[in-house]
Amino acid sequence: MAFSTVFVSGPRRCGKSFIIRSMIDHIIRDKPHFIRLVQIGGDKTAPKLPETPPPQSGLASVRVLMYDADRIFETLPEALSDIHRRDPNGTVLIEADADPILRCAYPYDHRVFVMSMPSGIHSVFRNPREAAGELRKVLDDTAAFAGEIFGLFQNGQLDDPEPREDRMDLTGTVLRGFLYSPLGDELATRIQLQPLYHGLVESDIIAVNTNAGRKTDESQECLRRIDRLLNRVHAAGHGRTEVYHCPLLSPTSPQSQPLLRALQTLCAQ
Repeated sequence: MAFSTVFVSGPRRCGKSFIIRSMIDHIIRDKPHFIRLVQIGGDKTAPKLPETPPPQSGLASVRVLMYDADRIFETLPEALSDIHRRDPNGTVLIEADADPILRCAYPYDHRVFVMSMPSGIHSVFRNPREAAGELRKVLDDTAAFAGEIFGLFQNGQLDDPEPREDRMDLTGTVLRGFLYSPLGDELATRIQLQPLYHGLVESDIIAVNTNAGRKTDESQECLRRIDRLLNRVHAAGHGRTEVYHCPLLSPTSPQSQPLLRALQTLCAQ
């Protein structure tokens, strides 16, 4: 069995602890390692965890990893490398709140996103004004990146004296091809979704905790929009996300069984 990482993320108080505890008790055969990511300077208090987990915890090791956005790409891989040296065949469960920067901090083997029942469409999706503002920010970021990396906009001209090459017109077909590319998926995710929900699209499993949040007249429409977004990404051939709606109350609950079977299948891969 190879070293494996499972990233469980989502907004606060949505049921992540249920997923983690269920995987420890019912899914992962050997004792896994556990990392809780907590942002430095955030408003979440770091949980107090024992340095050595008690035998009944079912864990091989446990740690709270404090991070900041500038160093998370070093901090998390270093922690995982340390665990790998001590347990080359181990499984690491990583729990985190829905911080978008953590999506790219490590090439996790498996991703699980947990969310409560959405109370409204715009609790998950940006409204048109917000989406337009985010699109403008994306364009500004792209221009800044091109200027820094390629020097494209220094003094209003190219450094390369070669003449410009002819480029095809941006037809509808070309634009659709771009939007159905991995970069297009990333842009669509960033523009359409609120930051807390950026991790939805790339997750292997999404657990909608029907026992958390507030169900309203807009809840089902919001969930339908999530399904449409996922179907669009799947149609482009970029992975597959399974969505489960169930109350995250007890691992023995009949409503939780399909989700637990899916988690078991995921961890066996």
